[in-house]
Amino acid sequence: MDYVVGVDIGGTFTDCVALTPDRRIVHAKTPSTHATDPGEGVMAGVSELAEALGRPLSDFLGACGRVSHGTTIGTNLVVERKGARTGLLTTAGHEDALSMMRGGGRTAGLPFEQVFSVQRTAKPEPLVPRERIGAVFERVDRDGRVVAPLDEARARRTLGELLSTHRIEALAICLLWSFRNPAHERRLAEIARELAPDLFVSLSCEVSPQLGEYERAVATVINAYIGPASARYLRTTASRLSERGLAGPFLVMQANGGVIPVGAAERAPLITLDSGPAGGLAGVAKLAGAAGHGNVIATDMGGTSFDVGLVVAGRPVIAETCVLGQYTYRAPHLDVRSIACGGGSIAWVDPHTASLRVGPHSAGSDPGPAAYGRGGREPTVTDADVVLGLVRADGFLDGRMPLDAAAARAAVARLGERLGLDVERTAAGILQVNNAAAANLIRQRTIQQGLDPRDFAIYAFGGAGPVHAFGFADELGVKTVVIPLGNGASTLSAYGVAASDMQLFFDQACEFHFPLQLEPLQAALGALEARALAAARDQGLEPSRLTTERTGFFRYRGQYFQSLALPLPDVRAANFNAALRGRFNAEYARLYGEGALVMRQDVELFSLRVRLVEPLETGLARPWAAGGPPRPAGGRAVFWPGELAWRDTAVWKGTDLRPGDGLAGPAIVELAHTTVAVAPGQRLTADAHGNLVLDLPQ
Repeated sequence: MDYVVGVDIGGTFTDCVALTPDRRIVHAKTPSTHATDPGEGVMAGVSELAEALGRPLSDFLGACGRVSHGTTIGTNLVVERKGARTGLLTTAGHEDALSMMRGGGRTAGLPFEQVFSVQRTAKPEPLVPRERIGAVFERVDRDGRVVAPLDEARARRTLGELLSTHRIEALAICLLWSFRNPAHERRLAEIARELAPDLFVSLSCEVSPQLGEYERAVATVINAYIGPASARYLRTTASRLSERGLAGPFLVMQANGGVIPVGAAERAPLITLDSGPAGGLAGVAKLAGAAGHGNVIATDMGGTSFDVGLVVAGRPVIAETCVLGQYTYRAPHLDVRSIACGGGSIAWVDPHTASLRVGPHSAGSDPGPAAYGRGGREPTVTDADVVLGLVRADGFLDGRMPLDAAAARAAVARLGERLGLDVERTAAGILQVNNAAAANLIRQRTIQQGLDPRDFAIYAFGGAGPVHAFGFADELGVKTVVIPLGNGASTLSAYGVAASDMQLFFDQACEFHFPLQLEPLQAALGALEARALAAARDQGLEPSRLTTERTGFFRYRGQYFQSLALPLPDVRAANFNAALRGRFNAEYARLYGEGALVMRQDVELFSLRVRLVEPLETGLARPWAAGGPPRPAGGRAVFWPGELAWRDTAVWKGTDLRPGDGLAGPAIVELAHTTVAVAPGQRLTADAHGNLVLDLPQ
């Protein structure tokens, strides 16, 4: 294996990881450069990797088998409304689908506390103003038959006006029933490229070929809206790496948990949205399999957010519906949910109840927590960590970024005066409230989906995750917490980006009812697989190295928002229909209860998916410390929130631990990029995979 590199751009830091030919992991962490050029932070991180390996940058890149990149460019463009001037062509009479939305459009994606606020709920700012939406005269029916042919002359005039009067930079085309028959959409794309060869064109039949006019239109528009800027950034970054010696491919992380060639990502940037959090869950799935954990709750706590994803029976959970900027669309993605609950979350007093609250507002990286010494005065979770002694002020980021303990204490003390509490109890309260919010999100992701969190191991990563996992895991009754890769926990998303398999997803709407007609189903699957393999060849992939997975989407007839994704066995298998219907009933009952089953109701198969995977082998061998049993590097007093008391606490260096070494709490394990807190009564052990495992009492 050549060097395999993963890069993940975060809000504060750009994380880079290199998997070496001898299966070690090398980390780099550099400040993100969103304000100037995100690519500068990428190149700085890659250069730091080369320096850590003792190789010139050109030699290092020349020895890279591949470089994979997780990016937030597309997400930022939508959130900040800085995308391209986009036009939309849609079937005449349906020009208002985007603005009408669905009934939940005013509250889609909003925090719970805003849902019932009349003053704070409104439809989002339109991505395409009404004057840039053009009507196309055509009609295809639900079976794909052409009812009214495309009026090309009028379409040309409409396109010409969008180009000349409105000067659009990107074009979305979304026609009724185009996923049944895409001929009209493809012809409009040809006309658009005749009139403007450099125009970015997004087709709904390619981006989201599924039933649901509104969601399909949103997906197509967002793909066009972020397309030009995303493509420029990816091309520029690929060019920079190539000019400095990269010989292997430049790949881009998808939200569904796999990587794709940069050319495919340039054409469909929608699938790269939120690829950073997906990298973390993908990395956890890889490591959990090696450690023998089938059911895992992946928790990523950084400076501004707390992300939670699930691995069930060894597979990351995939969701089909996404919400971005209150716009809902359909695209397969690893189901990672987030709340504003991180190290930079600001603690405050609710003026109505006089109670302590934490978040959702964050101090960010500038000015950041008061402890950063950059002028911030509001108390944050990180400030509370410093006050309690969980984080050593002069050891933050391995001493490269010393914290101002006095400023942190002063900020927390000011809050305590309003609450009538001393500074230590105020700091403990901040952590307890923050941990309760984290635990509540985990309950929503597990209990509300018919899963018991006590049957899972928690993998805690991100810069702040290992510091606080002792608290929110205890509140949930979870027995095992894993700090994956030890110091690598703070760059785990970058590891996941590096270690992800190549994956291609292809969907096709269909209509089958139980008992499924096997010959037509086999024909539909065969056609979809042929299309998938042809696309893989076009992207330079070797079909013989790909594995194929087939999935069907089922629901009761008449349902729309509820559906179940079930793996499709070989159509030629005995009892195919009976086995599939039984699997549908079992999963439906698990999610909604036995009483929700309607045994005589018609069940339909409404969509097919083919997933092609080119696996990447990423076995790891961590060089462990040599010598005799480790000893604490020192000690300090820590105010433990669970006891509300100061305790003398041993401090250990994480790099001194070897497989099988264990220590009992209270203890602090310091690593270069994070800190692991072991509360009284808990025990931490180093395993053979490079992980630190925290065992909690029953």
